[in-house]
Amino acid sequence: MIYRTCYLTIVAAISLSAAFAGILPAAAADNQLATFTHKQVRFIQPEHNGKPIELNTFCLDKSGNILACVGGDTVEYVAAEDGSFETKTISSPKLLQTYSPDGKLLHEVSLDFKPTAVNQAPNGTIFVAGSGRIANVSSEGKLLLVADSPHLGDLAEMKKKAEEAAKVQMDQLTGSLTAQIERLDTTLTKLKEKPAEELTDRDKLRLKTLQEQKQMYCDQEKEMQTMYSSYFSADAMLERVLEITSMAVTSKDVFLCCGSSEGHGYEVWRTNHELSSPKKVVDSLGGCCGQCDIQANEDHLILAENTKFQVGLLNRDGERVTSFGQQDRTSQDGFGSCCNPMNVRCCSNGDILTAESSIGYIKRFDSEGKFLGTVGKAKIGGGCKHVAIGFDEKRDHYYIQYEDRNQICVMVPLSEAPEFTEDELAAKQAREGLAQKLVGDGKTLSGAWSLTGEMPVAASGSQPGGIFGLITQVFGTDDSSEESAEVSEEEQLNLGMEQATLFKFSADGKLEMSGGYFEGGDNSWEAVRQDLPNNTVTFAQLQDGIQYYDYQVKFIDDNTATFSMMYGQQVMGSVKYKRVPLHKTSTIPATSATTETAKDE
Repeated sequence: MIYRTCYLTIVAAISLSAAFAGILPAAAADNQLATFTHKQVRFIQPEHNGKPIELNTFCLDKSGNILACVGGDTVEYVAAEDGSFETKTISSPKLLQTYSPDGKLLHEVSLDFKPTAVNQAPNGTIFVAGSGRIANVSSEGKLLLVADSPHLGDLAEMKKKAEEAAKVQMDQLTGSLTAQIERLDTTLTKLKEKPAEELTDRDKLRLKTLQEQKQMYCDQEKEMQTMYSSYFSADAMLERVLEITSMAVTSKDVFLCCGSSEGHGYEVWRTNHELSSPKKVVDSLGGCCGQCDIQANEDHLILAENTKFQVGLLNRDGERVTSFGQQDRTSQDGFGSCCNPMNVRCCSNGDILTAESSIGYIKRFDSEGKFLGTVGKAKIGGGCKHVAIGFDEKRDHYYIQYEDRNQICVMVPLSEAPEFTEDELAAKQAREGLAQKLVGDGKTLSGAWSLTGEMPVAASGSQPGGIFGLITQVFGTDDSSEESAEVSEEEQLNLGMEQATLFKFSADGKLEMSGGYFEGGDNSWEAVRQDLPNNTVTFAQLQDGIQYYDYQVKFIDDNTATFSMMYGQQVMGSVKYKRVPLHKTSTIPATSATTETAKDE
């Protein structure tokens, strides 16, 4: 199984988002739907030599063409059958591609750096940047100028600081284990100093126990160092400093947003179009999960301050003029989820567009920050991520990035959109077809599926921390609870840990889950598609209305099915579930917050 990563969340590891959603059940319909002016109808998939390629970001040029930054090295987590993990680097050409509005590749420019930011100047030339480099490209695709990013300074000194930062980070990650090992060493030394003839049976037992405990902590420390080494090495820390997350261009300025040379966070640098006379105009800028987006017009430098749930308006020297926005999950002009708005874009009339990761909303505000309306909601999957946006004024089309799938979603006015898109029709067929098997009939077949065919009793206790602790929370634990012991290794296909212990589907779109990260939340489900010849149906799992995962369910018979958790097109892991007999489903499983024991009816 593969976890595609970027430092961004470490990756979001972790945030592992889902694929296309289907038609919402009536109970889960979006309360903003009546205000939407646009609808997602298709997507554009960047390719190179006929194969999909990593999409880093994009913008639109003045003609409505899509300028896509693609390629470069990416890191994936690969899990072996024994449950261990290793990183794998995937390399592909580093390119600036130009696509027509309908997705046809027009031309591409090869670069010597991974492009992660792009924008077009009013005079038509294009600026593209990434990995500590910046280039100026003509509108025809000719490379005009390449230079180091203005924030680099003394590269040797930066490398030295990166090494120091990597050591500090690793020490912080392993510090608690190191301290425990040192305390055990102190105790063991005192015991070993006692003459052998003075050691009591209790001393001998304690000595053996402490030695085993020390070995366990040493193994955990080594494992943690291995896990985090690729993300907190000196090279990785340097790469983050070199990273350029976004850029903005006006008639005379080029602004670059990059990692801070000191400490955490981001800073913004300004240069002229000749890429000279650099000046740092903003420092100590916050950004969640490696995301920090800027744009600019002739009046303002515009910041997507996702950690503050606001948009900041600054002058070209970085002095704050004003800001607007607030965290609010219910009002139309508020920003929701973990940290938003994630991306912004300027319109020619001064309006400002915002994009919200996880949720997929595109909203429009005027130049003073007054809310003008919600454009629409794209299907981009859950998790903090880069959601670059674009607006084609001539065609009245909006675009937003779906990072997990390396796609660009295309949204058109409702008057142009079909009543049902292909995805919506596929979802409708699935909901009326094989998804009925998930729900059952309520008379002879229940809508509950568990690992054992019984209503589970969740184990209480804390979950492990860190990145892989998060993965464990998503899938569940690998403890030796009673229910866990009843599941054979044969049934745990491709996974060293369990998924949720229960899925209980309701016809109105509600989903009850026990075990794993989403236990006890406001979960729901949507049918996505079905494959009748293979007796397979795919559903999307949502929490608080945000789509996180797709599950592909292959029915072995009416009461047994294999559930495969998906990340994009990749199968992360598969587990067999059994339908719970209808007369047992009234049992309410205990959660980690209660000690109530579940009993059969």
